[in-house]
Amino acid sequence: MRPLKTAGMPFKCLLLFAVTLSTGLSDQTRADPNEDWYQVELIVFSQQDLYQDEQHPTNITLEYPQNWQRLESDTSTLADNPRPAEQSLILLETKDFSLGPDEYTLNRAAGYRVLTHIAWRQPGLGQAQSPWIIVSGGHRHGNHHELEGSIRLVVTRYLHIQADLWKTSFATTAGTGGALPGNPGRPDSWPQLPVKPWLAALSVSGDASPVTTIDTNSPVDQRHPPIKTIVVLNQSEQVDLNKLTYLDHPEMGVLVLVTRHTSTAAD
Repeated sequence: MRPLKTAGMPFKCLLLFAVTLSTGLSDQTRADPNEDWYQVELIVFSQQDLYQDEQHPTNITLEYPQNWQRLESDTSTLADNPRPAEQSLILLETKDFSLGPDEYTLNRAAGYRVLTHIAWRQPGLGQAQSPWIIVSGGHRHGNHHELEGSIRLVVTRYLHIQADLWKTSFATTAGTGGALPGNPGRPDSWPQLPVKPWLAALSVSGDASPVTTIDTNSPVDQRHPPIKTIVVLNQSEQVDLNKLTYLDHPEMGVLVLVTRHTSTAAD
């Protein structure tokens, strides 16, 4: 992973989220990674660059971390175990969300579009142990999505959210069925989009067994429409419990809400 940058963009959506932000009760109690569990809720959205002055450098590196985790739906049968051990890193249902009103507001506001809205629970883990959650959303093009990348919650003295996301704008070409290899015409202008880690793992091992390395040159089908632009959001920010955290970029944004979760595991 390349070095994370601290969020420094202007807070363009201050008025839009003022009500939500004002209702959060900050809790800066230091976390104990051996005891504390957290629920993390995430909204990633695209926003129109009003000033149209954002430059898009092409000398960027896109990669997934080795310590990655894909959120899966909870398929456990509670009837077989009425008091199951707490499961971490499970994709939560929408009934467990708190930011539904924010998603509704964003989708109704001109120039904004929600790309993904997910939530999960996990124990507090440090820099070396905390996995990167694979994120994708928006329009799908072959094996790729408009939004891709990873994000994670890290416990040091305080809580931090770390994001390494990229949003790809694809060109549409009539008669191609939305499947063109790479970026015809300007093959060297943008980097190759990395293969989703689990697809790369499957192509290497031939099954779903975990692998220790990710083959980004995997033979997995990489066909997609030509790339117009790629914008990267690579930031790290301290998080206060029960308070909305905002990561900003002229063309995309991230809302993160972290709350303390009481484990339901049997004693």
